[in-house]
Parts: sequence; C-alpha cells; structure tokens
Amino acid sequence: MGSTRFRTTVLIVAVAGALPAQTNISGIVHDSLVGGPFRAATVQLVPAATPWAAGRSVTTDATGKFLLPNVAAGRYLFGFQHPRLDSLGLDAVSRTLDVPTATPILRADLALPSAKTFAATLCGSRADSTGALVGRVMNADDGSALAAGSVLVRWAELRVDAGGVRRVPAQVVATFGSDGRYVACGVPTDAPLQVRARLARAPGDSSASALPSSGEIQVQFAARVPLLHRDFLIATSAGESVVAANARGVRAGTARLAGRITGADRRGTPGARISLRESDVVAVTDSSGAFRLAGLPAGTRGIEVTAVGYVPTQLIVDLRPGRDVTVNATIVRSPISLDSVRVAAATGDRSGFQKRRAAGTGYFLDAAALDARGSLNVASALTGAPSLRVNGMDAINPSRPLISGRGRCDPTVFVDGQPMRDGLAGADDLLTIRRVGGIEVYANPADAPPQFAGAGARAGSRNTTSGCAVIVIWTKAYVP
Repeated sequence: MGSTRFRTTVLIVAVAGALPAQTNISGIVHDSLVGGPFRAATVQLVPAATPWAAGRSVTTDATGKFLLPNVAAGRYLFGFQHPRLDSLGLDAVSRTLDVPTATPILRADLALPSAKTFAATLCGSRADSTGALVGRVMNADDGSALAAGSVLVRWAELRVDAGGVRRVPAQVVATFGSDGRYVACGVPTDAPLQVRARLARAPGDSSASALPSSGEIQVQFAARVPLLHRDFLIATSAGESVVAANARGVRAGTARLAGRITGADRRGTPGARISLRESDVVAVTDSSGAFRLAGLPAGTRGIEVTAVGYVPTQLIVDLRPGRDVTVNATIVRSPISLDSVRVAAATGDRSGFQKRRAAGTGYFLDAAALDARGSLNVASALTGAPSLRVNGMDAINPSRPLISGRGRCDPTVFVDGQPMRDGLAGADDLLTIRRVGGIEVYANPADAPPQFAGAGARAGSRNTTSGCAVIVIWTKAYVP
C-alpha cells in the first residue's frame, strides 16, 4: 500500500498587547482525530531565513498547551512533530509565522486535519456511515516497520431476508507494504470490530507453520468520528508468539504485564480477574488492586478484566519480548436492576438449567466449568462434549473450532430460549464467553426438552436426513 502524505496544519493567531522587545508565543496543539489535546507533541520554531540553523522547541503538556518565551520579532517556520504523525502518514508540518514587534503575547494554535478530511482523502467521500481504520504494523522487538502482510477486520452485521433477521459475518482485508502502513476502508463506525494483523508468507515458503501475527483485539469508533487510528506490534523473534499444540491455540512468550485495577473511587479492586486472549495465563488482583502477568506472547494483544459486580472491560496492550509493560485501568460497577433481582428471587432456576442437570440427561457446563477451562469462545468450550465433533478451525476466526454433531450435521442452537438461525457461529458472534452462565448439549433432539427438540437438524446443514445435536446456551441473566 502506498503511503498518503498530508502537509496540512491549522494555525490560529491572535495578537494583543503593548510594546516589549520580545514575544511570548503560547497555544494548544489539537488532536482533531479524537477531539482532544495532542499530548507530548514537540512544537518547533526555526528562523525562516536560516532553516538549517538551531531553532527553539518545546513539548506540549497533558492538556496540549505550550509556551515559547522571549522570541525575537521576525519570520519563522512553525509546526510540530510527534511519532504518531509518521504512523498516520504525515510529514512534520510547518507554516510560516510572522512575529511582529511591539507584541508581548502571540497566540498560535496548531491542529491535525479533521477525521472527516482524513477519511475522505484516504477512502474517498462516502455517504454511508462507514469509516477508515488506519495505522502501521511494526516489529515488537525494535519498533521497525514490517513489510508484506495484512490486517483483517471482522464484524457481525444484521441482515433481513425472507427468513427473518439474522447476524452474518463480514470482513475487510487491508494489506500493507514496506512502510508497514495500512488503510481499511468501508468498515462500520457503529459496531465493535475484531482486528488482527498478520505477516504474509515469504515467496517460495510452503511450510505449514503459523504466520506471525498480533492478537485479535476489539476496537470501536468514537461517536461521529469516521477515522480510527491503531498501530499493531507483531513478534517475529524465535520463541515469541508460539502456538502450542492444542485445539485452543494457546500462545506463550517472554513479555510481562503489570498494573492496577481501580474502581470509580480510585480505590484498588481486589479479586479482579485479568486474562489475556489466546493465552492460559490469568492473574487476580491483590488487596490493593495490583496484578502481574508473565510468560505472555509479545505483540498487540487484547486483555479482559472481570470482577464480581463490575462491567467486563476490554483493554489493548502492546507487549514487547522480555520487557515489562504497565497498564492501569478503571472499571465501573454493573447497573442494578430491581426488576431483575425480584424475578430471580421469585422464580429461582428461571431457565430450568439446574433442574435438567439434576435429571442427568445431556451434557452440562456451568459458569464455573467454563471459567476453569479458560475457553476463548462458546465453540471452544464445547470441544470436550462427548456428542460433538471438531472439524478443524474457522477460517475467519482461527480461535473458533468448527463444531458438528454426529454424522457431521450442524447442531440446532438456542440462546436464552431463542433459536439461532446461524447456529453456533451466530451465538459466538452475539456473546462473549464471559456472558455465558450455562450450556446444555443433547446428542439427539429426542433427548432435548420439548421446547428445544424442534424438527432435527437446521435447514441448510450438511446432513438433514436425521436428527442432530441440540445446544442450549444461557446467559448469566438466566443462570446466575
């Protein structure tokens, strides 16, 4: 992918004051992409007549503000630099700035082009609600650009047809070249995106080994902002990002992660669980909310923070081989619904899950069993069910096994009592494993409760001549 370069900056100048010999230049550097200040940007001022000569520079603070004191009158080249500009495909921008005499204070603000301008330049003007995901793919070892690979962006979208409303998978693949830059156009701005970067196989390489890749992370656009920037790190050194020999694709490495989990009151949250996607390593926070993880695969990875009474939180970390990374996060309490509490107290086992498990018919997994397995998704949690079979891995989501019933038919799947037209894949797109409170598996429809027995295998499945397995999935609202 060829890089796109911008040489645009916004300059606002306000002049006021009396007649001192020198001028104080102050202002703010705005990050137009996120609607906030540009922190730690280097603002530069160089004489226009001698741009090779030493100039003045200052770094913006946490609010994006800067001050260049005691500047003599004259014409200057004025602009700013930041490592993120290179990732966006921007050169260090500069403008001519005239500092007049008799001006004690000169206000000069700088800003990036707007997200709308970026998206339109990269992907063309669009009338729909889609946007552009952009960034660079770099080596986790030294931060250098990686060449020849792709960034896979996946999401689930609703589709209405004669059969009703169903969720279907969609994706965009953006390639990157020698500069590591990628642009994924036409992705939805109103839905969570699952994103992973992967290196391309070298010409002539026919080995069956897995390609180096980042972890799969979840990102989402800010409201009414059609451009999202995200860089990726991929570990390429030997011993990093190694896929273990099991069906769940567990990974390991030498990176380390530490931090602290707090609540809205800034107090530490003890007992919070921190888990890394595609890894068996899990940590639990101590009494101060602190945690530490070791043996992690390097690269850009997604982690999940869960705690009783709190909303599950997704975080993104950039891990480097043999190094420590610190991440601190604030989690928020789950909203309390009095109606839900009253119903649960009145009805007890509202799904009937516990009663059916006690009857001994079928195969059952509750939240404790799912947690002990460390499954990445619903499909991987079912790999040990005696009445189901694994038929390889999903090409779109390599962490999701393809599950079938006996005879290689597609199981009938229910979520909270409602049938899933797209079966297990649809359930996995709809739910994270942390939301699941219980799973029931019946080898044959005749074994399932009458409300779930149906007519056998789903229409369009590989084998519709006989009854197939039935999978009933309950969220924690039904099976606490």
